[in-house]
Amino acid sequence: MSAIHALASATANPLIILTRLLLGLFFIWLGLTKVIPGWSIYESDSTVLIATFAEGKIDGLVGLYVLGGLQMVTGLALCIVPALELSFVLLWLLLGMYVALFVLHAASLHAGDGLPTPLAHLILRNGLLIMAGLAIAAHTIRVSQPKTKPAK
Repeated sequence: MSAIHALASATANPLIILTRLLLGLFFIWLGLTKVIPGWSIYESDSTVLIATFAEGKIDGLVGLYVLGGLQMVTGLALCIVPALELSFVLLWLLLGMYVALFVLHAASLHAGDGLPTPLAHLILRNGLLIMAGLAIAAHTIRVSQPKTKPAK
């Protein structure tokens, strides 16, 4: 085994754990910025986007609180090993919400040049964080499953 493979093998699990915990804390922080008034510079944009996307059926502020709560629960589930399966489901739910926001919202692309707007950049960054969380949760769930011996 090469030195690179030995180093990768020795650091893989601790780095996955550290990344999972940091992502969990980050999702908790993202949620807090949505439920504590004045913490997010995107608060007004987000409430307008949620209200517009929901076609007025959901108040933007209520939607923002629900999203923030969902992000905090997801972050907690990432930090607590027995709740990893829950975080996996919640991350898929969040990813679906962000994909829908990006694809279906008219404000995602600039008219004419087709480049993403700053709001679309925010949605894409959150989508990438969610995909990273999904990969880490899936890896941790897969690794933590008991190994079965083949039948003789």
